Formats: sequence, C-alpha cells, structure tokens
Amino acid sequence: MKINFWGCRGSIPVPDSRMIKYGGNTPCVEITAGNRTLILDSGTGIRKLGEKLVERGVLDFDLFITHTHWDHIHGFPFFTPIYLKEAKINILGRADSIKHLKTMLSNQMSYEYFPVAFASLRSKINFINTPEAHLKHGRYNLKMLRANHPIPTTAVRVEEGGKSLVFITDNELRQTIPFTLRDEFVEFCAGADCLIHDAQFTETEYSARRGWGHSTFEDSVKLALDAGVKTLAFFHHDPNRKDTELDEIVETYRKKAHEKKWPLNICAAQEKESITL
Repeated sequence: MKINFWGCRGSIPVPDSRMIKYGGNTPCVEITAGNRTLILDSGTGIRKLGEKLVERGVLDFDLFITHTHWDHIHGFPFFTPIYLKEAKINILGRADSIKHLKTMLSNQMSYEYFPVAFASLRSKINFINTPEAHLKHGRYNLKMLRANHPIPTTAVRVEEGGKSLVFITDNELRQTIPFTLRDEFVEFCAGADCLIHDAQFTETEYSARRGWGHSTFEDSVKLALDAGVKTLAFFHHDPNRKDTELDEIVETYRKKAHEKKWPLNICAAQEKESITL
C-alpha cells in the first residue's frame, strides 16, 4: 500500500512561502492498494493529482469524501478526470452528511459559483452510499467510524494485503459531548501500520478553540500510542502554521519518543511526499 499526500492543509489553501515544505493545498490523499486507486477527499490538492492520474492513464478509481466542508470538496470542480468521457469514478461517502453527496457537489458547481454545471460532466460517476461500518470494495476493505466534528464526518480504515491505514481528519478527541468515544477510536486504530490524524492545534491554541472539531498534536500522539500504531502523521495543518513551527513540533515529539522508547514513528504529512507500507 502506498500513500501519496497531495494536500495536508486545513480550512483554506495557503499560498505562502513560509509554508512550502508541508504545502498549502487542502486535504487530498491518494492511496494505491492492490493496484486500485482510492482518493480521500477533494480539497485543492486534487487538482494536481488529477493531472498526474491522466498522465498515468489511471481513469478508473474511487473517491471517498469524508464530509462536505468546503476545504474537503472545493478542489472537485478543478479535477481533470471528471471532464473525460473515458473516466469511471466511484464517489463514496455517507448520505447523512447534511444532504446527499451528489447534491452538495452539484450545488458548488451551480452557475453562481462555477462556469461548468455538474450535469455537463462527461465522466461516468457512480455514487455509493456507505451507511454501514464495513465495506468490501474492489481489492481493499473499508471500515468506517463517525468522527467528532460539527457535521457528520467519517473516519476511514483501509486494509489490503495485510497492511492498514487509518485516516481521521477533522476529529476532536476531547469533544465535550462526543458522538464517538475515545475508546472507540483506540479500537478503530488498533495495530494500524499508519495513522493520519487531525492535529490542527497546540495545547495553548486549543483552549480557545474547544468545540471547533479538531484535535491537538498531543491528542493524536496519545491516541496512536494507546492504539499501538506504528507510524503517526500529523494532518490538517492550521493555515497559520509555518514550516519552521511544524519542524519544531515534530522534532519535539521525536525526541520524546526516543527518550521514552515509544514504538512510534512520528511525522507531519507533507505535500508531494509518500509513505509506503
């Protein structure tokens, strides 16, 4: 299983020279599992991914939308494959994300906002509702869990060939009245080869942002340790978080992991970088 990061920034895209290393594009992660391509979210990072998929001739793939906040869907109208008649795209997601997923994607392409209507797309798009907690799809298994965010948001566990990746973006582990308890997240992540988890805030920042639906670096590390995860990648970087600050945070936790002999590799998700499991 190979994981490629195309967008790791949260909330809004950031075209800032101080944020080049980790990137300014909003969430989009490409997974290759069993020769099948699965894309997680369609933030602005999906634009460059679309160009690469066309170059590679990959025009039959799956796209999972975790939820429909703008930073997770606003790259969709700029995704080249949706305009190609040769493309076959399965779009997966929960129908309870405020409205039906197709309606949400169509609305943002209405003439008030975009020059091309969803109805004019030439690709073959198949919407698959995923109301269950488990889905066998193609060569891989998907397990799903409700995350703690202001609107229905789905955490995803991808399993294929004995490897496992857990993707939990936009999740508040310390939410006052959680939809999903922390112990359930620990069980969901148990033994994963890689956990990509929301880490938008520091502890100081979080005190003024409780209830926004995001976690801290410390929260993510504790979850990874309790779940016996091998690699943790901080994700959904705050739009004001500079490269130097992320470097310092990662280094601090790596030193702590070394001192305490934690069996955990820690990094921050980085645009244009990849992880192979």
